[in-house]
Amino acid sequence: MQKYLIFITLLISFNIMADDDEQDWRKSGSDKTKLNNVVKVIPSTSDIMFQVGERYKNLYWAAKQGKWEFAEYQLEEIESEIEKLKITRPKRAKTADIFLNSAVEDVEKAIKKQDWNRFQAQFEQMRQQCVQCHVKNDHAFIVPVKIPPKGSSPALD
Repeated sequence: MQKYLIFITLLISFNIMADDDEQDWRKSGSDKTKLNNVVKVIPSTSDIMFQVGERYKNLYWAAKQGKWEFAEYQLEEIESEIEKLKITRPKRAKTADIFLNSAVEDVEKAIKKQDWNRFQAQFEQMRQQCVQCHVKNDHAFIVPVKIPPKGSSPALD
């Protein structure tokens, strides 16, 4: 009797899983459906910029606290998000490249030298590049603050 119950339970489980597979577009959908659904969930510019904003805050406060390795990591993550933006939003690739080529390198140098005063100056230059990029992309109303609010990472005091 126990073997019979186990067998029935397994049959029901497999039937439920089969039903789930039939309803799961990732497994049963056409290639067109799969592609359309994947395109729908590609991060928007605002999604990516939200991440950049969090990294921006963390970058500033990591440097302010002398956590230079963490600051370097935040800058790398900003670069990664901007690279992602270039792929997901090709119309923004040109201004993204301008930002990457004009803003990141000098901040990186200040981080490597672990020089707070130099970092502050370069961070401000990066902020100005953010503003210029926003203007060029019809988002001039988005202006990053000079001194961002406390970072969101638990790695910061």
